[in-house]
Amino acid sequence: MRIFSLRQAAVALCAAFVAVPAWAETFSVAVVPDTQNYSDATLPQPRGADTFAQQMQYLVDSRGEKNLVFVTFVGDIVQHGDGQFRQKIEGTADQFRTWDTRAEWDNANRAVSILSRSPIPFGMSPGNHDYDNYSWWAEPDGPGASRPLAGGRAWDYYFGPSSRHLAGKPWYGGAFNQGLNSYQFFTGGGMRFLHLSLEMQPTPAALDWAQGVIDANPGLPIIVTTHEWLVPVLAKTSPARSNGYEAYFAGTDHLPPDAVWDRFIRKNARIFLILSGHNWTPTVNGVSQGENLRIDRNDAGQPVYQVLQDYQGNTIGPDGKPGSANGGAGWLRFMEFDTDRRKIRFYTYSPLLHRYAGRNGEKTFGAPARYSEFELDFPPQLR
Repeated sequence: MRIFSLRQAAVALCAAFVAVPAWAETFSVAVVPDTQNYSDATLPQPRGADTFAQQMQYLVDSRGEKNLVFVTFVGDIVQHGDGQFRQKIEGTADQFRTWDTRAEWDNANRAVSILSRSPIPFGMSPGNHDYDNYSWWAEPDGPGASRPLAGGRAWDYYFGPSSRHLAGKPWYGGAFNQGLNSYQFFTGGGMRFLHLSLEMQPTPAALDWAQGVIDANPGLPIIVTTHEWLVPVLAKTSPARSNGYEAYFAGTDHLPPDAVWDRFIRKNARIFLILSGHNWTPTVNGVSQGENLRIDRNDAGQPVYQVLQDYQGNTIGPDGKPGSANGGAGWLRFMEFDTDRRKIRFYTYSPLLHRYAGRNGEKTFGAPARYSEFELDFPPQLR
């Protein structure tokens, strides 16, 4: 029989008490929905850029209170990713204004800098507006919309692995294809997580790269963020996955969400959550709906939670009037992981408006309140 000394017993007792809080705690992950209207040079500024910066400052300031361990961006960081475009001057027949949209990347860069100066790990996925050739030259004598989408030079410069935001970060794992795909690590509740930021409708090559990342990090629970995945709950096809392939990537090997599910997601049992943006309903009186929840089982029979959050059509500002905020109105999504109750609480909050969505049954975005605030059980992947 092994006999413990008083000192050994004391050490063992202390270790036991230290080990419990490491697991029995509540921690949070934040989702930053489409920010394009905050960055947009053609919309009221600095109003939008200030809202973007306010979001980032709120995340940093609430880090301790929320035990915020990770932040993910769902894409469409800017509105016009192609550097220059022209727009007809309202009320004229043939007069145009040319915009240099480096200002939009700079707006986003300044806001993200607030977050990147903090210790909070984060991941960024590109949206359709962030590609090099996302053209808004829609006038009859212009080149028309550039399709298929391609190119990530601007993205790589501002938010790629060598950018000032990510270079040398210990939690940043690496990237593929001009930084359009990347991976990160974070820890919460005593667990180490793997997060994959995937480009919009990723290619087979991007999925092969992502599979290599998963294979090199076995056993970790996995969250995937990509720009386009679900349609809004009020859409006639809800809760179908979104498929904008023909509009954005026709003639390429990019894969729509259903194909990504079959080829990649369902085969990887450790993936438990997919986060996306992109889809929203037309704005009516300053209100737009861009939320949804879908749950499917992977090949191992485990649930995969799929969650949409896109508030870009909401323009009700602090004064309560439509149009008084750039689209998005500061709304953020939070996921609170309660390791004691083994629940994930999703809720929606705007630091611009100082209010929560979906409280007391309010249909804040025109859809049932349960899409703005709800709870899900810890899936088996978190055991």
